[in-house]
Amino acid sequence: MSRQKAKGTAFETQTVRYFRDRIDDPEGMIHREALHGTKDEGDIKGLYIGGRSVVLECKAHRRFALADWLEQAHQEAANAGADYGMVVFKRPGAGEKSMGDQYVLMDLNTLARLAGAVEGDGDE
Repeated sequence: MSRQKAKGTAFETQTVRYFRDRIDDPEGMIHREALHGTKDEGDIKGLYIGGRSVVLECKAHRRFALADWLEQAHQEAANAGADYGMVVFKRPGAGEKSMGDQYVLMDLNTLARLAGAVEGDGDE
């Protein structure tokens, strides 16, 4: 496994652990997803907001490619049949002990849908 791949896997695992520690998830629904080739379904599944499913794409890169990452999250949410796609990305200098300080990326449409301001399925 490449160094970058190992770094990404570790960040995904830390993210799952963070959610499991803070959300009542007795059945272990929040999990890292296996790769699905060209129809990847995101890195983390099993998270719900208001009963609607969320797919998380995790990124642990030094350089940020926000637009590309968000497009990837939306595509993977669509592949998974999820309601929302978001990106969790590593904040420089914030390690495993600071998981709550990591960044989350979504577009304004997703935020409005989460807030209940916009009706409909959206363009995930």
